[in-house]
Amino acid sequence: MINQSDVQGRLRLLRYGLVVMVIVAFLVALLAPYSATAPVANAAGTTPIQITDFLGNALLYAVIVAVLAVVVYVVYTMMIRRGSGG
Repeated sequence: MINQSDVQGRLRLLRYGLVVMVIVAFLVALLAPYSATAPVANAAGTTPIQITDFLGNALLYAVIVAVLAVVVYVVYTMMIRRGSGG
C-alpha cells in the first residue's frame, strides 16, 4: 500500500511536470518556426516575419497538450488511488 501523503506528493509532482510540458510546448511552437523562417525572409528581402504570425498555431498546440495532460492526470489519479486503497 502507498501512504496517502506519498500519493499527494506524486500527484503534485505530476501536476507541476505537466504544467511545464504545456509551457514548453507553447514556447517551442512559437519560437521554432520563427527562428527557422526569419533569417530566410530577411535574406530574401521579403516582408519581415513577426513572431506573432505563429501565435495562433502555438496556442492551438498548447491547448492540445493541455487536454492530453488533463487526461494523463485523471488516469494516473485513478490508478494511484485504486492502488493505494483509497
